[in-house]
Amino acid sequence: MQISSLRLYEQVAGVIRGQIVSGQLTQGARLPTERDIASAYGVSRNVVREAIRALAKDGLVSVRQGSGTYVSDGTSRALGDSLELALTLGGGAGRLSNLVEIRQIIEPAVAGLAAERASPADIERLRAEVATMERSLEDVDSFITADHRFHIAIANCTQNDLVALMLFPIVDVLNEQRKRLFFVKDSARSAQRYHRKILAAIEKGDAVAATAAMSGHVGQVRRDIMLLDDAATKTERAPRPALTRSDRKPKVAGG
Repeated sequence: MQISSLRLYEQVAGVIRGQIVSGQLTQGARLPTERDIASAYGVSRNVVREAIRALAKDGLVSVRQGSGTYVSDGTSRALGDSLELALTLGGGAGRLSNLVEIRQIIEPAVAGLAAERASPADIERLRAEVATMERSLEDVDSFITADHRFHIAIANCTQNDLVALMLFPIVDVLNEQRKRLFFVKDSARSAQRYHRKILAAIEKGDAVAATAAMSGHVGQVRRDIMLLDDAATKTERAPRPALTRSDRKPKVAGG
């Protein structure tokens, strides 16, 4: 099967993602080597590496040094695909608002539980993601990727696999919105202030403070999304300036 297009790694990742979600590649299965995948799809090994990174970011595969790449759990991605389909068929803007509302209901409680159950290794993971975001306040892709991992890591702190399974697709579907928010003035820095508060509360094992900090963070995200949507609506409705006489006059070549 030959793949030829821009962003090849996304196409390779999409093929493998489909095999995982469909059950063709089952949980725990070892993927072929980079060389074999590259040969099968007619791409370079660098393209394959990028595809594996994308799949790992989605939580679909895990890379074990010296051993290979293994399939994680396709259930979460399948739920994410269902959510994306629902957004496409059911009116994107309203459904996105509903997803953020779900985050407001779920994530504060998750953060509180994380504060009670996080292991030292969990906390180190959170610290690493907060540090990455601190270094990436001018880099949208790095910031959003670390932000994504941070929220999923908090879910994993609960030691309840179903929490991350439920939360992952919601956070994942909202990624594009979060990229838009990155360019809102002070939005990334404001989010980072909340990230630090959440981390500090989890480090102290303070469930009340962690719940409050997460509630404030998701509330801020929801307000920023509403502001963006309002601005977009106003732009669409703004009257276009009328053409002047000179605008209407045909231009003469060379004149």
